[in-house]
Amino acid sequence: MKRLCVIALLLVVYTSAGLSSSSSSPYRKWGLGIVVGAPSGFSLKYWQSSRVAYPGSIGGMWGGGLMIGADYLVHENALRDPSLPFYYGPGIFIGDAGFGGPNYSRSNLALGIRAAFGVDYIVRDHPFDIALELGPALLLTPVLGMGIELSISLRFYP
Repeated sequence: MKRLCVIALLLVVYTSAGLSSSSSSPYRKWGLGIVVGAPSGFSLKYWQSSRVAYPGSIGGMWGGGLMIGADYLVHENALRDPSLPFYYGPGIFIGDAGFGGPNYSRSNLALGIRAAFGVDYIVRDHPFDIALELGPALLLTPVLGMGIELSISLRFYP
């Protein structure tokens, strides 16, 4: 299981590196940081444009185990403040965390989808952002289960 998670992480990093070298968008930037909640661990965010971003996370869940997730997010200026965009979008997660129904054991591989909704505070004139996110998650394997994920991310943009 750990080997599968390492291979998946390396694949994401390799694919992301290819995206960054081929893009000429003036908004291209990477954010690195931490996420606390579901999961708690490391956070990475790639901005394709001022509106579209691809965040990912790797970390532990409250029930134990390791989860890797990635999302496609669209940012809207719904609050009429460009430093505080609202965002939404679909995502996917995989891992061996304790998440799901009554017959679930941590030794099984979990795969699921989720919807992310949040607010991202982009600190003006500083390379930081803070995101508060909430969203439903649907576990697809090994059992069908549903949950709510809540997290706070803090990222630095070098």
